[in-house]
Amino acid sequence: MLVTRFLGLCLVAALVMPAVADDNATKTTVDKSASTAVKHDQKQQGDRVAASQVIGASIYGSNQEDTIGSVNDIVMTKDGKVVYLIAGSGGVAGVGETEHAVPVKSFDMKWVKDGDEKTLKLSLPMTAEDLSNAPALNLEHASDLTVEAFADRNGKYFKASNAEKMSPGNMYLVSEIDGLNATGTDNESVGAVEDIVFTHKDECKAEYMIIGTGGVVGIGEKYTAVPTDKVKITKTADNQYTAVVQADKTIIGAAPKVTSDHYYSELGDENVRENVKTAFNEADAKDSE
Repeated sequence: MLVTRFLGLCLVAALVMPAVADDNATKTTVDKSASTAVKHDQKQQGDRVAASQVIGASIYGSNQEDTIGSVNDIVMTKDGKVVYLIAGSGGVAGVGETEHAVPVKSFDMKWVKDGDEKTLKLSLPMTAEDLSNAPALNLEHASDLTVEAFADRNGKYFKASNAEKMSPGNMYLVSEIDGLNATGTDNESVGAVEDIVFTHKDECKAEYMIIGTGGVVGIGEKYTAVPTDKVKITKTADNQYTAVVQADKTIIGAAPKVTSDHYYSELGDENVRENVKTAFNEADAKDSE
């Protein structure tokens, strides 16, 4: 996923205002835009996290300074509930590593200060050796999780008494949805699923699908946050996915846009969320006419 940038633009009449005033006005506008982004970012970080923040993130162990693995994928149910994070351990630069399905409730997830920003920190109450000794995933598409014996053994290892055995039709891998072409109500492409935004208040569950449109090789791409109940993702028996958005190109184009710079931090603003909701409710009303 390629990142887009906010640019603060200030147009000042050069013949009326001196050059110094131009510079100050531009600086003020840029500072205001940055301040707004930070405020949105802080709100976003409280309740929401993007899949792109989680996949690839380091996992810290009992010693908070030591990394014991990294997140390779997210396992969720058909309705968007996150059940497992696929953790990689061992290997060098991902080569030769072993993957494990760690119940999401086993993780401690918090935001830590990193300069002027906050970053997501995931940790487990174990050492690198403990993680490497966890049951290993050996089947394609993490299908081990659909086997009751494996799910039970895995749950006992991570002391997760309510660990779920997944069913093939109800186990979705985020990595296999990433980049998926989405069609609209008119059966035409409306863009691609570029990311998923999850809430993580009481449980971790998908709230928005981020649909990317336009641009060249991702440059200049625009992002639209679509409520997950307006996107139907289906999976076939051979693990092929399709995505259908309950809207057409016109609705997607007119809906509020978000940016990837701060992982769609605009969604931390209640007004933005309401505007998104309104846009897609209007799409429903249009379809029912």
